[in-house]
Amino acid sequence: MIRTTQEIENYILLLSKALSLEGEPKWVYLRFMLNMSLSLQKDEFDDVEIEHYDGKEYRLEQITGEGKGSEDYTKFYWDAIEVFDNITITSKKDLEQHLQKHIFRGYHILSSSLKSDSNIFDFMLQEF
Repeated sequence: MIRTTQEIENYILLLSKALSLEGEPKWVYLRFMLNMSLSLQKDEFDDVEIEHYDGKEYRLEQITGEGKGSEDYTKFYWDAIEVFDNITITSKKDLEQHLQKHIFRGYHILSSSLKSDSNIFDFMLQEF
């Protein structure tokens, strides 16, 4: 299981409005945070510790599309995290822990870089 914090769950609504994607399933926003983390260089967000997961739980099927044929990105995320973190992931449980970490990192990047009136698309243009 991939767990979130209540902060992340609350941020999903703000992110959905910023991206103009209201009404999409939560995994869309969690995957956005994950992709944001894996797209930006390591920095001060890497040392953020998660004290407790008090949000919701998600299955690999929801986050990576595991078992969904052409929509299964589990191997992609597995490989991307191994390269990004310079590690070898040896189990799905290990993968889930790293996915949690990167979702949390993506949340911290977004929530600390954007103000409520910021344009997320301008932010992405500057970062990429």
